Amino acid sequence: MLGSSTLLTRIRIIALAAAVLVAALAVPTTADAAKRKAPFGFFGVVAPPVLRSINNLSLDAQMGMMARSGVESVRVTRAWNDLEPSKGSFRFTELDRTIAAAAHHGIQTLVNVTSTPRWASSKPRSPDAYRLPPKDNGTYAELMRQLVQRYSPTGTFWAANPTLPRVPVRQWQIWNEPSGEAHWKPRPWAPSYTRLLKAAYTAIHGADRGAEVVAGPLVATGTYTQWKAMTDLLKAGARRYLDAVSVHPFTNDSTSATKSARRVLDILRLVRERMRRGGAGNVPMILSEMTWPASQGKAPKGAQLHFSVTQRGQAARLKAAYRALVRSRRKLRVTNAYWYTWATSYDRSGPLSVMAFNFSGLTRVRRGVFSPQPLLRVYTNVAASYQGCRKSDDARTCR
Repeated sequence: MLGSSTLLTRIRIIALAAAVLVAALAVPTTADAAKRKAPFGFFGVVAPPVLRSINNLSLDAQMGMMARSGVESVRVTRAWNDLEPSKGSFRFTELDRTIAAAAHHGIQTLVNVTSTPRWASSKPRSPDAYRLPPKDNGTYAELMRQLVQRYSPTGTFWAANPTLPRVPVRQWQIWNEPSGEAHWKPRPWAPSYTRLLKAAYTAIHGADRGAEVVAGPLVATGTYTQWKAMTDLLKAGARRYLDAVSVHPFTNDSTSATKSARRVLDILRLVRERMRRGGAGNVPMILSEMTWPASQGKAPKGAQLHFSVTQRGQAARLKAAYRALVRSRRKLRVTNAYWYTWATSYDRSGPLSVMAFNFSGLTRVRRGVFSPQPLLRVYTNVAASYQGCRKSDDARTCR
């Protein structure tokens, strides 16, 4: 595998060679801008874990394919322990290459940091250490401060790589699905999560006043809905410590893609209603995961989720959902919608509880080889229809 320095060196050479061309093409013409019906970054994807294990050239190729497919933003999740395996020992080399590859292709990045390391956990010997709050929220806050100082507009990463297109990280998502016990065990969840959010918010804004701290994502578990979670979050005093909220609106109507899209909007409307009641009516909302796995007929019955569909149904729902979201984005103040996910294995590997998600990728990856799925063509066509053009290798530039 090539080292990070090798990737950055190649990127520098490419960037220098293409400087004149980028200057001429990177800024959309007035006509191109007028054709847009969704803001830049609205169409996003979740970066799968497999992107961390491929070599640098393959990673760059995948980011290039994302850009050509209309992907303008990518959600990158990292476990806290991967970034800080022991207190004060920060390891950002692997994240560097992801940020570099995304920036090389003009793709914005939302960084999500989750999962408590044993060394930081309030109960380090517990089997649930990773989903318990840290003993000291200041340790998480310090990690976030280090990340912001590295990847913000004035960050050390850009200073060290001056020929790399500067696409700073401005969105920082605090934890993954804290309203669900799979990722945040304390019940009730909101008070302890809000304390962590407060610490992170203070550290992030101390390092970058223009950063956006994203709370959530809120997810339904049983009868506990996303809008109930929103009410509890605001009651816990979180309004002062967030710039945006995120939601995972997993839902389905087995009879219709259009009705499935309406259900997504219904969830968002109910969340927005609770936000208005709680004094957060103008806070932006992000869908940091949206998907319908095409696992029906592919995975065992015990692996099916309530939003599992066929391959044809998956494509129809992706199209219907993005169209509905673009139409309602201003009213609901939705700024980004990330499809889950860019690449999956499309096989029966893994435990039944998560197997269905293996059938959700825009591409299929097996043994390091990525194969575009028919779903990617649907995503590309929908994105182009709202972005006003087909994209080049740079997400900011039309072909």
